Amino acid sequence: MSLIGIVQPDSGNITSVCDALERLGRNFKLLRTPQLEGIDQLLLPGQGRFGAVMSYLRENGWVEPLREWIAADKPILCICVGMQVLFEGSDEDPHEPGLGIFQGRVTRLDSPKHPMIGWSRVHWSKEGFREGAAYFVNSYGVSDHPETIATTTYGATYCVAVQRGNTAAFQFHPEKSGVWGKELMDQCLIS
Repeated sequence: MSLIGIVQPDSGNITSVCDALERLGRNFKLLRTPQLEGIDQLLLPGQGRFGAVMSYLRENGWVEPLREWIAADKPILCICVGMQVLFEGSDEDPHEPGLGIFQGRVTRLDSPKHPMIGWSRVHWSKEGFREGAAYFVNSYGVSDHPETIATTTYGATYCVAVQRGNTAAFQFHPEKSGVWGKELMDQCLIS
């Protein structure tokens, strides 16, 4: 069975991600630094500020290893701010550069309230995924992107999932999205 390496930023959803992986019967290891020997897939969770997650990644030597992992098209799943840091930057912390994997910036959502907390329907533009309601906690997001594979509408319609090769990223929290989220997470993890 494959081994999933969880990049461990100091964020609030590590416990729920680990619980979800345990329920799925997956092998995983928490990684504070990029010791990637024996790792088959990475999982980059995140909750909180864009700048705080990027500072953690930079200070713990993750920036270049993540770029190299993604450039080699090795499997990685990114969640919430883990998705946002794949972009060039964010209006939440304008002076903090992102990883620059995807072109574009993360901007403040044009939504009825901030933060957006709760459930919203996810609509897929890519075949193979089942529609359902996902749990969100965010004030910032990506309005649109050429590699968008799913959207939601909350005030405005915006991108909630992107994919390029073996890199998949979700703005929402599949690990907190009930049975549907568990199935989606399982679908995106290698065996």
